[in-house]
Amino acid sequence: MRSYNLPLTGTTIFPARLARITRSDGTVLRIAEAETSITVDAQTYVPLPGCEIMGVKHILGGDKPSLQINFSHSDGGVIDTFDLNVGLWDGAEVILYVVDRNNLTTLGDPLFTGSVQPIVLNPIGATGSFDIRGLSAKAESIAQRYSPMCRTDLFSSLCQVDPDAWDHTGTVGTIIDRFNITVAGLGSPPVDGWFNQGVGETAAGIKFEIGNWVFSTLQLTTYLPVCALFTPGEALTLWPGCDKTVGPNGCGRFSNWINMQAEPHFKGAQAMLEG
Repeated sequence: MRSYNLPLTGTTIFPARLARITRSDGTVLRIAEAETSITVDAQTYVPLPGCEIMGVKHILGGDKPSLQINFSHSDGGVIDTFDLNVGLWDGAEVILYVVDRNNLTTLGDPLFTGSVQPIVLNPIGATGSFDIRGLSAKAESIAQRYSPMCRTDLFSSLCQVDPDAWDHTGTVGTIIDRFNITVAGLGSPPVDGWFNQGVGETAAGIKFEIGNWVFSTLQLTTYLPVCALFTPGEALTLWPGCDKTVGPNGCGRFSNWINMQAEPHFKGAQAMLEG
């Protein structure tokens, strides 16, 4: 049974919700839904201007556990617009506590745990929201339809391909424009299209999706205009893509047919009935 830090022996309690958000790069943001900072268990949670914790939903009536945190962002602010745009808050782990401000002895058990997925940014005004899904959503069973295309992502737990066995390290060469760069320092540059639909990450932590790769010119094209954020000579890591088919640009590339989450040879229920 969970134990929340809300003693009910007094006639009045003053509850406050505290949220701890941990990014994949280790950065931690502690938010207090209160007028002043709250320190408990030697950790200080600070009010965040424009922040609102709302929509806490637990597993009742079959709903997925979820939570929403609204926020304001700005260049160089506590929640930096640049960090949001380059994906540093994607997948951040969130823990929500509830405490009594008159009895700050311990945090107690979490009221909610989950991860940020996705982030919504308002194009008008510097506001946004973290849509947070409970950890149980990661392991839930999902009804799937038959499909010739793989239903999972490359390097996921269902795919089981090890990303460390397929990474390519190099450096940013020439920045051609916002969508295109050349890549230097690859030990053995792969063939045309090898990185198509793949992903990359710079030493600064900027993550991006790859639209096209050309061997002859070592030119890489990104889907989003992030290349202006790169620095020539900066280290980067690239991973190949998968077109989710059984062919040489999909499972065949990784010899991973056994883990393919698809039915590439199934011609449909009608064909099966016809024998």
